[in-house]
Amino acid sequence: MDTSNPTHVSRRTALGAMGAAMAVPVVGPEAAPVRRSVEGKVALVTGSGRNLGGTTALELARRGADVIVNARSNRAEAESVAEEARGFGVRAIALLADVGVEDQVNRMVADALRQLGRIDILINNAGFRGGRPITEMTTEEWRNAAAVNFDGPFFCSRAVIPSMIANRWGRIITISGTNSWHGQANWAHVCASKMGAVGMTRALAVELAPHNILVNHVVPGAYLATPNVARIPLGRIGLDQELANTYAFLSSEESSYITGQTFHVNGGELRV
Repeated sequence: MDTSNPTHVSRRTALGAMGAAMAVPVVGPEAAPVRRSVEGKVALVTGSGRNLGGTTALELARRGADVIVNARSNRAEAESVAEEARGFGVRAIALLADVGVEDQVNRMVADALRQLGRIDILINNAGFRGGRPITEMTTEEWRNAAAVNFDGPFFCSRAVIPSMIANRWGRIITISGTNSWHGQANWAHVCASKMGAVGMTRALAVELAPHNILVNHVVPGAYLATPNVARIPLGRIGLDQELANTYAFLSSEESSYITGQTFHVNGGELRV
């Protein structure tokens, strides 16, 4: 992966600016070569036109998967990630869809299946953010959060599961955040909708196990520049690549006996 990407540079710069003697891990091309652990698989990563989602799509491509790069409306960003992914010798397409809109999800998945033939891996990365005190929150704001964070994983999972069942192999990963676990003022809509996805993960893990489809949940910690790292035992924010590595592991055959689980990737910030 090209760590000259501005996202990676900003993370490293932010880490250095915090002043602590932090051990930043070696990731990307400087690290040891990665086995192509998802060779021949097809992965859909929602919200992957930039940031964590883009890094994840590129990591799966580096490990051999064909990728579907999804963005809600910015085609240029999605196409840029897809072009970079093709540099790893895989197929990559960019498809626009708002994951909170059922018809758009269904069209996206149908288009992906026409072009790539199957979908083996789904990473429900797209998320809604934004704070508002509960007494000021509108019903529309509540439902907008639920549409992306809760309906989106449902729509996307339901659409791709038939392909996974047909091939008797699948990986579905949903995502929340530490605020959903410890609570955060003014984020009731976000916390509630993301925790709903945890319940769906556990139910689907049981329902889909007979089809060799594994369903897990990942809870990222701090991956954006923040001055408050004292609460993080490792003393730094995370790198996008570190989270992408977790998704790649759970997407591979190496995770073949793991389903229905929640993985906290947060530098020790939240210990559960």
